[in-house]
Amino acid sequence: MGRKILLLDGNSLTYRAFYALPSDMATAAGQVTNAVFGFTSMLQYLLNDQKPDVVGVTFDRPEPTFRHEMLGDYKAGRKETPDILRQQMGLVRQVVEVLDLPIYETIGFEADDILATLATQAKANGDDVIIVTGDRDSYQLVEDAKEPGDGSIRVLYNKRGVSDYALYDEAGIETRTGVTPTMYPQYAALRGDPSDNLAGVPGVGEKTAAKLLNDYGGIEGIYANVEKCSPKLRDSLVASKEQVARNMAATPLIRDVPGVSMDDLRAPKVKVSEAVALFKALEFRALSDRTLDAFASIWGGSGGAGTETAAVEGEHLEVLVLPLGEGVMDELLNMASVAMAGHWRGVEGRSALEGVVFAIPEGGTWWMPIEKLAEPEYLRFLKTLLSQPPASVNAHRSKELFRALHEAGLNLQPSEEFATSYVGGPVGDGLDIDTAVASYLLDPSENVYAVEELALKWAAIDLRSVGAPPTGELDFGGAAEDPIDVTARYALAIARMAEPIREALDARGLVDLYVDIESPLIGVLARMEAIGVRVDTTYLKELSQSLTAQVRDLEEEVQTLAGERFVVNSVPQLRTILFDKLGLKTDKKTKTGYSTDAQSLEKIRDDHPIISALIRYRELEKLRSTYGENLLAEVASDGRIHATFNQTVARTGRLSSDRPNLHNIPIRSEEGRQFRRAFIPSEGCTFLVADYNQIELRVIAHLANDPGLIEAFVTGADVHTETAARIFHVEAADVSHMMRSKAKMVSYGLAYGMESYGLAQRLNVPVKEAADILEAYFVAFPNVRAFMDASVAEARNKGYTETLFGRRRLIPDLQNPNYARRMAAERQAMNAGIQGLAADIFKVALVVLDRKLLEGGFASKVVLQVHDEVVVEVPDHEHEVVGALTVDTLRGAAALDVPLEVNVSWGVNWGEAKG
Repeated sequence: MGRKILLLDGNSLTYRAFYALPSDMATAAGQVTNAVFGFTSMLQYLLNDQKPDVVGVTFDRPEPTFRHEMLGDYKAGRKETPDILRQQMGLVRQVVEVLDLPIYETIGFEADDILATLATQAKANGDDVIIVTGDRDSYQLVEDAKEPGDGSIRVLYNKRGVSDYALYDEAGIETRTGVTPTMYPQYAALRGDPSDNLAGVPGVGEKTAAKLLNDYGGIEGIYANVEKCSPKLRDSLVASKEQVARNMAATPLIRDVPGVSMDDLRAPKVKVSEAVALFKALEFRALSDRTLDAFASIWGGSGGAGTETAAVEGEHLEVLVLPLGEGVMDELLNMASVAMAGHWRGVEGRSALEGVVFAIPEGGTWWMPIEKLAEPEYLRFLKTLLSQPPASVNAHRSKELFRALHEAGLNLQPSEEFATSYVGGPVGDGLDIDTAVASYLLDPSENVYAVEELALKWAAIDLRSVGAPPTGELDFGGAAEDPIDVTARYALAIARMAEPIREALDARGLVDLYVDIESPLIGVLARMEAIGVRVDTTYLKELSQSLTAQVRDLEEEVQTLAGERFVVNSVPQLRTILFDKLGLKTDKKTKTGYSTDAQSLEKIRDDHPIISALIRYRELEKLRSTYGENLLAEVASDGRIHATFNQTVARTGRLSSDRPNLHNIPIRSEEGRQFRRAFIPSEGCTFLVADYNQIELRVIAHLANDPGLIEAFVTGADVHTETAARIFHVEAADVSHMMRSKAKMVSYGLAYGMESYGLAQRLNVPVKEAADILEAYFVAFPNVRAFMDASVAEARNKGYTETLFGRRRLIPDLQNPNYARRMAAERQAMNAGIQGLAADIFKVALVVLDRKLLEGGFASKVVLQVHDEVVVEVPDHEHEVVGALTVDTLRGAAALDVPLEVNVSWGVNWGEAKG
């Protein structure tokens, strides 16, 4: 059996890493490190994921190649490599060298040619080769093993980031491109490659190129049958024949580069001391451990990296799990710090909780099966632990744990029998550090806050060799071991990293934000999820069936207007009907033809009756497919939907929702509002819906300290009318509906960083007119422009934005040399403070409202949150007092220079209350 060989395209991966990671990643001495960090992270990921026998790395040389000599304008016009990327290429090579990976480079040839040569030799030797690259030219090298013992070549294509890859065999390449790997050079010659300054045939994109090659067997066959093509395509092909021939000379990779031999591929012998010193200089502490550990796990021992691989690595925890008993419970209640970790039957937070492990930083771990909650002493222990001092409780994603404990019998609210000894507020208020939520505050740009990464970062604990608790979703590849032991290690890691995370919150001025808002919010969200919201399933079924019938009728109508049967949801078939058969045209084109998106279709609605029917079909089909059967499937046995509310997803600090996403249920269309009517309160209750009135605009007025906006809000005037009057220089009484609509669009657009192009799209006006409207707005409200500019400047200086409550958002791309990314970062900097403060205000209101309802002994419950709106289930006898309490709470959530106004409505269902 041959070896498994990993070949890395060094330049391609470094380039991808540079643009995937923030450009402000730097050492204390100022050395930018994002590219070298990303490349090293990719290498570490690939080693752990692929476990190769040997690895080789190729680099491009700076000298011209044979393609430059053959084609004088080859790669001409290519953007110069940014200086901060060029400066890191030497560091990347240093990393490769100290890790003792063979480097291949040859004057006159590109790295792709070297990859082709090595892969061809290795396959002939019976080896299995994986080429890791972000360059599609390597697609042509892919070749499956035809018989047992044959070698193979596959491409692991880096799509984005440092760990998002697609592994392609021959079938994968054909699915991805529409042609076989051997046909790929001809496909690339027809399509062209702008990055190499190789022009393609005009009008021939990827799909057309694939179709032509498959129909006629190759470029030679295409030109032999060119008269069979449409006149436009025929003319393009004939006019581009020379260019295609030039491309065909450049696109095939060379498979016999002189002096390149696979014999140089061998197991590395890592220079550990040099590697540790280099990583220390680059300030890659955790990455150093992970990378050297990856090498040791593959090549450690005899004949490989040997004794030199004794790398610095995190502590591997050993645990002794003891059963939780009465004596231990008393001791834990008096401990300074206790950590909890749940052991789940399936997906964390969405399956049955099997039990809980408790741990203390000193190393003790105790197991409590969930069945123990049926016994009074265990129930009392948990209630006491989670609701009052002296013990502080630490956990990771505690909301999911609290919700599961509630479902298992732990009431999240104080019960009458417990009132005499219950002093700490609702269950969950005793929580000290939630390591996921706290890490989110420290860096909201992460997508996943995994225990493994956090433990290594904050406590130098290595959980990578530990098999994950059985969540149904994660697999860390650990050995088969007692899952309770695994959970215990997680609990112990949480116990030990809680204090370093607390210190980091303190160092960055985030303690108040965490203690006053985010930590108590965990219990609020857990209660909301546990309570759920009741659903009228009969009504929802009828609505779903009605929509299904309407969609079928509209589908029939669209096909009748088209004059033939076709798949209405198929964009290619729809293009053929609209643009080829009916002769319609939109003003927006994509690579594959005229656009059929909603905005484009809306502009040609009056050109043919099929467009109105199609738009209506799409609207109802989206509602049917998204909210019909899907909502019904989420209704639990208690007749309620228990959605998830996410606290660590949105970078602005906003809450989000999923399983199902109740935030996206439409409100603007009548059909969308019908779905809201399916949500109903419990018997004897009514829904109270309270939401902030124009909160983003009020936040802008306060932050910008603009007299005009402040006056409009303080006097209670219609802010959009006042804004329109100032923009268009008319009296308020003379503001037309159109003027007011444009002013409203500008105001809300600014809250999201929208500029003239985006405004033009929203208003359906030329960009120049949109720019003039924006300029008039800033003239009318000069402090707003000053605030926006100051926000960008401050964020560029600090590297982050900060709200009045201390919430930070890192915006590293403000220094990015890429213009588009830098402009996007500026828009983020403009709106981060606005969106972040609005999020903070709403979270404060939610926390305080929940606390007041609990402390007041009310039966009313918060059951739903959507953007700036809260839905409270209120018994009829509590209407007056809870209504007033809710309004007072929301209005008093923050002291701004303008009043916070709240819209309140009541209804027997959510739709009626919102309507």
